[in-house]
Amino acid sequence: MMLEPPNRSSLWRSDPSAPPNYNDNQNYCGGANFQWSSMGGKCGVCGDPYNAPHPQDNENTGKYGQGKVVQQYTPGSLVDVQILLTTNHIGFFNFSLCVLQDPNVPESGEDCFQALALGNGESKYDVKFSEKSINTQEITGDSVTTGRIKKDVDLKKLSVRVQILQ
Repeated sequence: MMLEPPNRSSLWRSDPSAPPNYNDNQNYCGGANFQWSSMGGKCGVCGDPYNAPHPQDNENTGKYGQGKVVQQYTPGSLVDVQILLTTNHIGFFNFSLCVLQDPNVPESGEDCFQALALGNGESKYDVKFSEKSINTQEITGDSVTTGRIKKDVDLKKLSVRVQILQ
C-alpha cells in the first residue's frame, strides 16, 4: 500500500470521506495466476485486472479514482514516499507520472506514463527480503504541470493523484 502520498485505494486510511477499500493491499492485477495464465501477463494501468470494464476501480473516474488531489509539488522536487508491504514477495518499485489530458476520463494507457527517478538517481527500488515498511524518495519531472504518480510494484500497480505546480 502506498501511504504517502496516499494511493487511491488507501486514501480512506487518512481521509474518511474517501470510499474504503478493505482490500487495498491487493492491487495485483487479479493475482499472479490470473494475470499470467488468463491475460498473458497484462495488467490494468492501476493494478486492476486487465479485462475489468473501464473505468476500472483504481483508474481515474473509477470507484476509488474520485479526482482528489492529495498533494502538491513543484517541478523537480523530492517526494517522500512511504509504502507498507503486508506480504513481501521481494521484487522492485519504479515510479512514473501520467499527465491527465482530461480529468474526467481514465488514464489513456501505459504510454501516458513517464518514468521518474528515485531521489538517489536510480531508476528502481529493489525490495529487500525482510522489508515491510519502505521509505524512499522520488523526483517529480521538470516539465510536468498536472499529473498522477503511478508506482509499479512487481505485480502491483497503484495510483495517486497529485499536482505539480509551475
